[in-house]
Amino acid sequence: HRLRWILIFEALFAGVYVSLTRGLFVIYLASLRQSVEEISFVVLASSTASFVVGVLIYKKPSFITRDVKLKLVFFHALERVIWLLMPLTATGLLIFLLYATCLVSSSIISIFLAFAIYGSLDEDMIRDVTAKRSAANGISSILGFALGVFLLAFLTSEAKFSYIFPFGALLGLISTLLLGFLDLSHLEGKQFPKATEQPEKIFSTSTFFVILMASSNLMGLIWAPYVMNYLGGPDFLAASMNLAGTISSVAASLYWRKRTFKTLRISLALNTLGPAIILATPWPHIHPAINVYTSFTFTGANFLGTFLFARYNKWFGAVKSSVLLAVLGSLAQLTAASMGMFAKQNFMVGFSMALAVKAAATVIALIIIPEVAVVPEDVARTYSQVLYNTSLTGYRMSVEISKETILTTLRLLALSLVIVALYLIYRVLWILIG
Repeated sequence: HRLRWILIFEALFAGVYVSLTRGLFVIYLASLRQSVEEISFVVLASSTASFVVGVLIYKKPSFITRDVKLKLVFFHALERVIWLLMPLTATGLLIFLLYATCLVSSSIISIFLAFAIYGSLDEDMIRDVTAKRSAANGISSILGFALGVFLLAFLTSEAKFSYIFPFGALLGLISTLLLGFLDLSHLEGKQFPKATEQPEKIFSTSTFFVILMASSNLMGLIWAPYVMNYLGGPDFLAASMNLAGTISSVAASLYWRKRTFKTLRISLALNTLGPAIILATPWPHIHPAINVYTSFTFTGANFLGTFLFARYNKWFGAVKSSVLLAVLGSLAQLTAASMGMFAKQNFMVGFSMALAVKAAATVIALIIIPEVAVVPEDVARTYSQVLYNTSLTGYRMSVEISKETILTTLRLLALSLVIVALYLIYRVLWILIG
């Protein structure tokens, strides 16, 4: 019980911190007159670093089973200290380096927090703690975004983020202090399964989760610039969208937390309509209300993926579950940033891609994931197995083709070097004889 409540209160204080820092980061970049392409590049490069670190940890999961509490507290504090430094520079390179460090730290924090939850609780308790953490985070985020809207509206343009980011960081350090009271000794040296029992389920759910989060991240990248730079809305209006969405997500967390998988798929289908509604609404002051709808439905769709991993945890293992969730989050950010760079300032293309990606996530869930599918479960399992086998075969073929391509290239390079060497020898001999 102590662990559960500390984790819930950590989320409560972290919500204010996130809403005043990462929650305003895109608005901060937009206020510096950076384009969607430039914003996407910062997120893309930072997400790449986070993804690489996540993959390395997944390959060597023993990193998270040693000194669990020490590493969690260290990276938790490091991420918050970064936001004390962020407003001190407007240089693109330094912003990228700081944000990359922030995302890497955030990814590692997510791994350790998920490890603490998945490694300490059963499926029902995981669902309960996840929902309560989400609600607690949302409640404090409401206060954070409300404060953010107030500060953005009344502070001068030069001073805004010099006050907001450090203030948010200091509040975030309170949640770091709470982690000092955690007892995670039972996670030290925790074993993890060497083989996965049902890899096709993990693959299908992971594919769905990445696509779903990528669509949400893409909308997060382009929505604020769309409202501010295209529709002409003020920065505090963009922040009020976050506030409205957070209020909605709190109610959604309580509403969706005990729903069945079959019910949660309704939220997934409804969330798909979000990008179309945004494009159909040219009035900036209506967009906070739209965010109420998209946040409410996305919370249910996101719970779908989280609760599936809670069910798979008993045979997939807490270590791999926690690391994989963080890797999927980084991959989703990476994918979204790539799409954002492709869309550039063409918001029609950006929101159309978000709509297509959301539709793809819905189709995958309704056809391939047995717990959610509208088709019979045995048919969904067959589709899931076919998708997994096809992807695995394609991966192996790609590896083999890549190996052959590299070997052929090396052989051609060696042959070219031999020809050049023979020519040089011939020229030297010709000069000597001549």
